[in-house]
Amino acid sequence: MALSNRKFAAVSHCIDICAVKELAPGQRRIVDIGDYDEVLVLNLDGVYYAINNVCPHAGAALERGTVVDGVLFCPLHQWGFCLSNGRAIDDDALYAQIYRVISQDQRLYL
Repeated sequence: MALSNRKFAAVSHCIDICAVKELAPGQRRIVDIGDYDEVLVLNLDGVYYAINNVCPHAGAALERGTVVDGVLFCPLHQWGFCLSNGRAIDDDALYAQIYRVISQDQRLYL
């Protein structure tokens, strides 16, 4: 899917996630972006995704979910959210907030 079709949350400033080498394929990392907000950052075969860590359907921590074919499944009720656009697989009106991950100078940023 083209980047222009993705609905990204605005972050008022760049947030340093980590060095590229610190998030190997298959790994995940939680990033605090505010008082109570956490973002789950994933490396899926060299493609980076970032999604709000709270399931908008049930409130569970998505960091414990499984990923199958680019869909992150909530560990509580198995609702799936497309990592490329945040859309819930079972409800076109429900989205998990996604964020753009920027790779620059061997570091990752939101």
